[in-house]
Amino acid sequence: MRGHSAQAGASPGAAPSVSVVIPTYNRARFIGAAVASIRAQTYACAEIVIVDDGSRDDTAAVVAALGEGIRYIRQDNAGPSAARNRGIQEARGDLVAFLDTDDRWLPDKLMLQVQAMQRDPAIALVCADMAIEDGEGRRMVDSNFAKRDMLAMFERLAGAAIPEAPRLLLKINFINTSTVLARRELLQSLGGFDRRLRYGEDLELWLRIAARHAIACVPSVQEIRVEHDTNVTRSIEPMLKGYVDMAQVIRDWAGDRMLDWGVHPDAYVAACQADLGYWYFSEQRLREARLALRQSWRTRPSRRAALYGLAASLPGPLVALGRRLKSMPAGARAGHGAA
Repeated sequence: MRGHSAQAGASPGAAPSVSVVIPTYNRARFIGAAVASIRAQTYACAEIVIVDDGSRDDTAAVVAALGEGIRYIRQDNAGPSAARNRGIQEARGDLVAFLDTDDRWLPDKLMLQVQAMQRDPAIALVCADMAIEDGEGRRMVDSNFAKRDMLAMFERLAGAAIPEAPRLLLKINFINTSTVLARRELLQSLGGFDRRLRYGEDLELWLRIAARHAIACVPSVQEIRVEHDTNVTRSIEPMLKGYVDMAQVIRDWAGDRMLDWGVHPDAYVAACQADLGYWYFSEQRLREARLALRQSWRTRPSRRAALYGLAASLPGPLVALGRRLKSMPAGARAGHGAA
């Protein structure tokens, strides 16, 4: 691996060593590009740890052909959190970076993040901006931070610690896992990702870190994320359910801290439950919508839960008619039903 070299267990003042953890599951055709982007870094990593989460394709053979500097670990399928946690346990570097199999880094990613940590030793985690491409290599988003109207703020900070990071994270998860570089000992002491969570486990961990330590962000695109075609309808429901679980876990450990971060803990959970209820309502799954919205109201009453809970109690055909009328242009609605 070219560029600056670093050895694990670096002494104070020495360049920290970096372990890169790649969890993978049936993504053999993408591994080569991911590894190539690591090897092209201007700050070379000490090791690449690939955790194969029970793949059924030719992942093992592809990894074997990639040459030296890679530790390949295979485990029974247990999900991405378990795979990343195994990588954290196996890592030997001072710092751990994560890279998903079908994503890739720009060459200066590690160098810029290590520099941020060296400027301020209190920083425990550094993320970066990302661009998004589709499976055919077409650019969909040039800057995730710009899309979320956060780029100017991060540019002003210029890699310094983010003020009130937990408050910001609770509003929007601006940290993509494949951009993260974090201190290994801290990740290990926190137990890594919460394996109970199938969605939102990344935000929950970043919040645990930000609650106790400074975090920072490189305000430039240093990762290309690739989004492949999926069955969106099938993926949204488990995602929204997972966010409810995540919110409840955060409420359990954060408690009164969330009030200091500007968020009522029950309101946070209730909002996730209302999101799930609204999605059921939009899919005309009215019974499930009523249950989710009722639970949201019980957790913490809100106007949104009340309005959509009431709407979900109407007969199905009337709900469908209301949705059709809402989607019509204003002029068409005005003339609807006219003699």
